[in-house]
Amino acid sequence: MSPVVERLAELRRHLAHLHEIRPRVTGPEILRRDLTLHNDVLFSLLTVCQLVIDIAGALAARSGQRFETYADAVRSLAVYPELSSAVLQGIEKLPGFRNVVVHEYVTLDYTRVIAALDSLGPVEEFAEIARRLDGSS
Repeated sequence: MSPVVERLAELRRHLAHLHEIRPRVTGPEILRRDLTLHNDVLFSLLTVCQLVIDIAGALAARSGQRFETYADAVRSLAVYPELSSAVLQGIEKLPGFRNVVVHEYVTLDYTRVIAALDSLGPVEEFAEIARRLDGSS
C-alpha cells in the first residue's frame, strides 16, 4: 500500500470523526469548558492538516517538484489541473492553521476552530482527487 493510500485512509477517518462530533461543538465556550471535546477536536483537526500536508508533499515529490515549507507543499498542488482553484484555496491555509494549533494553543481563537470544522468540504474534495491522482481505488 502506498504512503498516499495510507494517509488518505487516515484522513477519511478523521474527517468522519469530525463530522460525527461537530454537533457537540455548540460554540467556543464548550471548547473552553470540555477538555475532552477540546482535545478531540483539536487533535483531529491537527491530524487532518498534517495529512493534507503529507499527501501534498508526496504528490509534489512524485511530480518532481521541490518545496521547503509545508505551505509550499500545498501550493505545489497547483500543477494538477484536476484540483480546482476552490479546492486549492480551501486547503492552502491548513499549514498556517496547523502551526497555530501547535504553537499558539494557549491563546487559540475557538471561533477559528469552529470555522475550520465548518470548512472541511475542500479537504474532502482534495482527498477524493488525491486518491485518483495516486491511482488508488
